[in-house]
Amino acid sequence: MDLVTLPRGSAGLGIGGKIATTTFSFDGSDTPLKLNGAQKAAVIVQMILRAGGAIPLSVMSEATQVHLARVYASMGPINKATVASVLTEFATHLDAHGLSFPVDTSSALDALEGNLSESLLERMRQVHSPSLPKNTWELIADLPPELLAERIAKESPRVGAIIMSKLPAAAATNVMELLDGETANAVTFAMSETEAVRSETVDIIAQTILDSGDTPDESSAFATKPVARAASLLNAAGASQRDAVLEALETLDAVFAAQVRKAIFTFADILTRLKPTDIPAVIRILPGDELNAALKAGSEAHEDVVEFILENLSKRMADAIREEMSELSPLSGKAAETAMGKVTAAIRQLEESGDVTLITIDDEDTG
Repeated sequence: MDLVTLPRGSAGLGIGGKIATTTFSFDGSDTPLKLNGAQKAAVIVQMILRAGGAIPLSVMSEATQVHLARVYASMGPINKATVASVLTEFATHLDAHGLSFPVDTSSALDALEGNLSESLLERMRQVHSPSLPKNTWELIADLPPELLAERIAKESPRVGAIIMSKLPAAAATNVMELLDGETANAVTFAMSETEAVRSETVDIIAQTILDSGDTPDESSAFATKPVARAASLLNAAGASQRDAVLEALETLDAVFAAQVRKAIFTFADILTRLKPTDIPAVIRILPGDELNAALKAGSEAHEDVVEFILENLSKRMADAIREEMSELSPLSGKAAETAMGKVTAAIRQLEESGDVTLITIDDEDTG
């Protein structure tokens, strides 16, 4: 019996999830196997690749690409009758198909570029990508985090990365805590693919969220680079989730993962990256109960950081805080991470406003 074999193996194809495998049983006959749509697509892809062709799969959404890659990796040997059946069906579709047109206005305008006047193209792009109010993302950030998390889970990882990048740190923290591990991994990795995202694309995403940014660079939708945005996203995550995402990133893009790891700022980093003279500024913007809870939580795993903070306060204030800490119950797990996260969030807020400058670990540009 003639067979066509598709690769089997999952290395690098899943993003934080398991690949569902399909086992085909051969009885020696040439009876075509029953394949679903994704499996038929995998057969077509394999046949084209074996013939030396290339397929621009990148035009599909990331979610579709991931699904196809998983199916492709799970396929085993396929008999000749199955291949013939799939190719016949594919050829029938091609024969019935006339012309393909762009799927949206933006793609249509891109296709017509060079054939329409530049002024007309620009006006049409403005109409179909209107400027939104400056507080658009503040309005979106006010939406329930459960709603945003659900929306991100349904979107492609790249769209999810754009949304998380535009949310304020506090809102991103709340949403990040609600994402499952696979989605968090995929969204964080997709940060590396958003360097060239234009502000028009971000406006369209924002408008769809609100049912309908200003940026410092007209050609870019973000004020910071992908590494910095991915680091900010992981700053908002708990330690266990952060480690899991970083581990997944390293298997996908070791260079990007290394840069993100260097850019992350956690409670432990306060000791090496925050100037002693900046401690009072952090204390001033934190409610007393939040500061006490954070120091109580940090006193177990990061005692040196807690002492560093207290030593750079007035003796009277430090003694008062120590006394209040002694009256608190120990914190652990997620409660401890959340408490310590209040301090790091306050420091990031001061850094963003320019009131605090963190110490640079090395001269390498981590974005």
